Amino acid sequence: MATRSWPGLGPVFAYEWLTASRRWQGYALRSLLVLLLLLGLSGVWLGRHDGTGELSVRQLAEIGRGFYAVTTLILLGLVGLAAPAAAAGAICLDKDRGNLILLFSTDLTDAEIVLGKLAVRLVPVLGLIACAAPVLALATLFGGVDPAMPTGAILVCLACGVFGCTLALTLSVWGRKTHEVLLATYAFGIFWLLSAPIWAGLVRMLPWWARPVWLPGSLALVPYNPVFLALSPLSAGGLPGLGPMGLGAQARFCAFGLLTSALLAAAATWRIRAVVIRQAGRGEATRRADHPAGARRGPFARLARLLPSPSLDGNPVLWREWYRRRPSRWSVAVWGLFGVLSGGFSLWVIVEALNRALPGAPGIGGVISGVHVSAGLLLLSISAVTSLAEERQRGSLDVLLATPLSTRSIVLGKWWGAFRGVPPLTVLPVLIAAAMAAHTGFALGPVLIGGLVVAYGAAITSLGLALATWLPRMDRAIGLTAGLYLVVLIAAVPVGMIFFSNGPNGAGPGLASASPFWGVGFSSAMFGGNAGPGHEIGRHSVWLVLWIVAYGLIAFGLLQATLKTFNRCLGRFDGPASGGGPFPRPARKPATWLPDAEPALDLDLRPRPAAPLSDPLASDH
Repeated sequence: MATRSWPGLGPVFAYEWLTASRRWQGYALRSLLVLLLLLGLSGVWLGRHDGTGELSVRQLAEIGRGFYAVTTLILLGLVGLAAPAAAAGAICLDKDRGNLILLFSTDLTDAEIVLGKLAVRLVPVLGLIACAAPVLALATLFGGVDPAMPTGAILVCLACGVFGCTLALTLSVWGRKTHEVLLATYAFGIFWLLSAPIWAGLVRMLPWWARPVWLPGSLALVPYNPVFLALSPLSAGGLPGLGPMGLGAQARFCAFGLLTSALLAAAATWRIRAVVIRQAGRGEATRRADHPAGARRGPFARLARLLPSPSLDGNPVLWREWYRRRPSRWSVAVWGLFGVLSGGFSLWVIVEALNRALPGAPGIGGVISGVHVSAGLLLLSISAVTSLAEERQRGSLDVLLATPLSTRSIVLGKWWGAFRGVPPLTVLPVLIAAAMAAHTGFALGPVLIGGLVVAYGAAITSLGLALATWLPRMDRAIGLTAGLYLVVLIAAVPVGMIFFSNGPNGAGPGLASASPFWGVGFSSAMFGGNAGPGHEIGRHSVWLVLWIVAYGLIAFGLLQATLKTFNRCLGRFDGPASGGGPFPRPARKPATWLPDAEPALDLDLRPRPAAPLSDPLASDH
């Protein structure tokens, strides 16, 4: 029991860390992070230096500050993505496999189980931050960046990584599925990042006579926003009303994050045994009996039955995805909160834009529309993977593969089942674009915005389904899908603006429209006449059409690749279906096994009465 010499960790940490250290994905992720940081440095250098003459001290300082901003955002984004993905399935997978019940029967304490699993998930995240620290320090060599700035950025990333891991593991105690825990964790992160601007907008909307004395100011939540904290040292005076936020504020944020993480770990340790035993006693069959899928009642259920829906004969897989697959309470809560917040702010912007009562309403509306689409597609990227990966992990996909349904029917049914969340996501951006287009009279604006969101959603759906087919582990498929989406979301804007001209006649804004946030937000602001002087709506509309076609081709190509590789990845043989429908036509039964051969043997194995014994002395006459 030498492993018990480590306080609080124990054999769980020793065993899982031995297994995790042999996986190549951790080393590849650290190498990818360093590569992205160096690419960010190269991009900043190429964007600021035209190759003519020597750079002045001021220009070198600007390069250093730009490199600090780019690398800090890359590190924050990757840590915020990787930390929850590493710990979301820490408890869920062991609960599904029954391993956690076996651990409870040993003499291991709850603290050893929880802290051991948490430490195993934290080590790779801390390794990412440790690998990025020397690269961040390169910004100090250019000038313009104080050595305390990379130190503060590391503290902010450390707090975000530890808190993200601990929150995902704590939710994994109560959650039953990995994607539900990851969905809730990402939703909390999105809400936390948006809480500061949301609170500032709400406070400023209140008249001065309706604000109580004890009400915090509009910038009260800014010191707790990691993006503001990491980038605030770049501004000399800081935000008005707050002053500069340096290493002291970043250290306080790190201490607050570590303290909150410790409280979450204590709560998980306190409740893990009771929650897991209660969930094990209440099986899946009992939950389905209490909440049958077909017994949905109420006004929303009646309204849903009036909408167009697939038929059972057309595609049984799509019909099952549409009717029988019920969203969990966690999914309903996350999407419900997202819908309430997005709907409230969108309606506010639409009313103010139509009344022309809000100064700069097109710009604010563009930001809200871009955030709505970006956050919705991030949540959709998780759901797109789980439409296939969840059944693959549980083994129910094998039953579907054993049916006479064709591979095309299965894949298309899963694709349409995951894509059905995209049309509701387009409603609010189209309405915002229509309200903004009233200022300029550009009638095609809402149509282009709707087509762009549909193209984004189709590409995300095809990517999630393809990775769920090619990768056997659901957590890796979810993490890679969300990671690729975030890379495009974040990197497309600086790449387009740095490597290409960002002026009115440049290609930078058009190329940056590959990012859903910029493509929807900037385009909506342009259609409202608030994108700045010199920007032509017609030229930018051509870029939107190109991106709609490009993302449509990407979605189609990924879907075709999934159809080609589905059988090989899942070990299925899809016989030719002559009828062309979802069910293959049964083959005609041959009269004989071979031409001109004897009839087939009778293989009836049912017991028959024994024949009477013949007299051996009798002779034939």
